[in-house]
Amino acid sequence: MSPALAYSWFLPLGPDVHHIGTWPAECGTPSLDRLVDIAVTAEAAGCQEMLVPTSFHNDLETFTTAAAVLGRTSRIGMLLAVRPNQLHPVQAAAAVCGLEALFPGRIRLNLTTGGWAEDRWLGDFESKEVRSDRLEEWLEVLHEVLYADTPVRHKGRFYEVDGAALHRRPERRIPLAMSGSSPRARQLLSRFGDEYLMFAGPLPKVAAEVETLRATPGIGTAVRVTLRTHLVVREDEQEAWAAAAEIVSRVQPNVRATIRAQRPDARSQRAGQNELAAGDDLVVGPNLWAGIGTGRFGASVAIVGTPAQVIDRLLEFRSAGVDGFILSGYPKLEEARVLQRLLVPELLGRGLAPDSAVVARPV
Repeated sequence: MSPALAYSWFLPLGPDVHHIGTWPAECGTPSLDRLVDIAVTAEAAGCQEMLVPTSFHNDLETFTTAAAVLGRTSRIGMLLAVRPNQLHPVQAAAAVCGLEALFPGRIRLNLTTGGWAEDRWLGDFESKEVRSDRLEEWLEVLHEVLYADTPVRHKGRFYEVDGAALHRRPERRIPLAMSGSSPRARQLLSRFGDEYLMFAGPLPKVAAEVETLRATPGIGTAVRVTLRTHLVVREDEQEAWAAAAEIVSRVQPNVRATIRAQRPDARSQRAGQNELAAGDDLVVGPNLWAGIGTGRFGASVAIVGTPAQVIDRLLEFRSAGVDGFILSGYPKLEEARVLQRLLVPELLGRGLAPDSAVVARPV
């Protein structure tokens, strides 16, 4: 029997919209009750954790929101995104230790280098190369503070620490997820990371990237690969494609123009997502649709179809070397309910459902 699929969900820190690409957004900041409902539903649908993003443009902050939701749930974990320019590594270590003490085993970190325009809010104008150097030193200091038996003294290019010591260190190593396809990013992943995050795309492209990753010295099979994708699942395929079209039916021209004007580093995963979303044909593979990228930044691709079709595509990615998935839909709450109502029964029927997945009760 095939092992169960491993998948997680997304915790929105801004409006949980049905239609993307409107400005202002069609609804307001999600309440704590709504966020908890998303997490509880995702938990019941078999999700292992929630990806909690980071951006100063979000209505809510990553660590405080995650703590509030963790306090009202019992099992689901939080994958917390953080950039070195947002928190000093000693501050980050203290925050992580506090969350780990309160919610043991439910915290992981997703490290990114930055590079968004909002970095200027902090007076950060550094190049990608400098940001990578800073990330490496940030991780070095973080690990020393988290795990060293003696007070940390560090004097480097970016950080100087004199005698930092936590009264209570974590009882386990906090897992780190990272991304980036440059040789430097892969080197940092091999040294510090446990998981590689990548965006969905055409199956051959994903398979090639996983193969290249696995061939990188120091990585091999020790690092998990997780694929970030949206879902549009309905009982009928035509209904699913109609639902996908509805998501982008209100994208405003100025929003689309702003997205197309972005020029991320050509080597970055974001550039690859932008390229898929800028094509004349947004269907980039069987049941793969890049339309989400016409109305938002970041992950552009959705798997669109019936429960059987969606699971077939997920299994194809797994056969290509993907270990797990971070899923989402629009809106996050309603589509988490769809995940539980439509996908979980199909997964159970194929022997692919996680032990924690529960079939939704009829309303």
